[in-house]
Amino acid sequence: MSSKTVIIGLSVTAIVVALIGAVTVSIRNTNYAPKWLRTPLKAPRETGEIIFLTLRGPTTTQEIPVAGKRADESQTGFEHDLATLFAQEIGARPKFVVAPSYNALALSLTEGRGHIAAAGMMPTPELRQQFAFGPSYQSVQYQLIYRASDTKPKTMRDVIGKRVAVVADTPAHDVLRDLTGDYPSFSIEALPQNTDPDELLRQVDSTSTGAVDFAILDTSAFAIGKRLHPDLAPAFNVGRERKVAWAFSSVADYDLQQSTLAFFDKIRNNGTLARLLDRYYGHINRIQSVDAEAVIEKIESVLPKLRPHFHEAQRLTGIDWRLLAAVGYQESHWDPFATSPTGVRGLMMLTDDTADRMGVKNRLDARESIVGGAKYLLKLRETVPERITEPDRTWLALAAYNQGYGHLEDARILAARLKMNADSWLDVRKAYPKLHEPAIYESLKHGYARGEEAVQFVENIRNYADILTKLETPLDVDESFMALQEENELATSSKRRLNAQTKNQTKN
Repeated sequence: MSSKTVIIGLSVTAIVVALIGAVTVSIRNTNYAPKWLRTPLKAPRETGEIIFLTLRGPTTTQEIPVAGKRADESQTGFEHDLATLFAQEIGARPKFVVAPSYNALALSLTEGRGHIAAAGMMPTPELRQQFAFGPSYQSVQYQLIYRASDTKPKTMRDVIGKRVAVVADTPAHDVLRDLTGDYPSFSIEALPQNTDPDELLRQVDSTSTGAVDFAILDTSAFAIGKRLHPDLAPAFNVGRERKVAWAFSSVADYDLQQSTLAFFDKIRNNGTLARLLDRYYGHINRIQSVDAEAVIEKIESVLPKLRPHFHEAQRLTGIDWRLLAAVGYQESHWDPFATSPTGVRGLMMLTDDTADRMGVKNRLDARESIVGGAKYLLKLRETVPERITEPDRTWLALAAYNQGYGHLEDARILAARLKMNADSWLDVRKAYPKLHEPAIYESLKHGYARGEEAVQFVENIRNYADILTKLETPLDVDESFMALQEENELATSSKRRLNAQTKNQTKN
């Protein structure tokens, strides 16, 4: 064998080894890597990154498309936001790994593919033998869901001979299997592990042949889902109420676990946990089934001809058109000719004075009313103190849209007097109804107000916006629009700083 052949052979071998090494490095920390090949995760304090294992769903994490944002920037959900807050608290970057099923989540946790499972896990005695858990932060109750047009079952005896749907190998499935010892004659319809709550409800809502009779779902997931399935209702609770908590993998060291204890203690005491729970669940029980059914029907029959006007309003103001449509539905049920006894008129129910200030010449013209209402809401939102973040900023602006900015300020002042957070809608909402009490409103600048109506106004819009966001796609916007929005935001911020400086100079 010649030396040239040997050299070529060695070169080929080196290339092959290099390729194998490159492939090995590239898959080492992916879900495809075998356990023996993966590099163990390091603590967040070493890497600056914390990995959360979670599930896709309305109570965990889901993608709500937002114009101008990437998919990874439009993730939302109770568990997602809670985990993000914790990551900020410890100064780490959050990374979310969405498991396809509950079983896959538990396996990933066992194999140390993430630090914490933030997925509404229940610390059962069986799971406590496998994982350490953090403090409980929420309770879960499972319910039997049925078609409200059918006879309401009262106990599991009424379910005998029927088909009950549940997502396979989940805690709800375990609850249902436990009942088969006492009620062996009902059929469990175990849906695939990656079935989301909405699909589970569709199985019950369907009138097609082969549809299931009932479903088992927890109260939070059903409260969110029922707005799109107004014909469904809870029959009775199934099993006992259970606590949920984060579960730790073996790579979550003692310091990380102790950090979660301090975090949950802090957010309970400062009201952050209550505000987060209110953000996702506080409004969902304040909408009647008949309301949800009506808005879904009008989304199909009335909204199509109004959609271009709402799109235009978003382009002018930067406010999501689906929120603007929710305001319009709350105000007039999308009736351009609506008129109230107090003189407000049109689809967005503008007063004559507000219409003049927003440049609306004809309040009964749908396009003018929508654009004018959007401009007015934007003005109110810009008036809310800059330190107040979303979504409270928008919710407070909506209350002002309903009853004027003066009454909003009175409610915030009252909230502060009551030792509550005047920058939080959760607390301001508690103060608003007191504005009709003489002993209260006489001590405030703007006097009497039907504050409970402002609260109901905002809560209704939150529900309608949730429905519209689920059923309607976001407006596609080009880069020039986004650049314009950023320019407007910077200009507004600079204007506020300049005003503040001017005020300070005047005082001095």
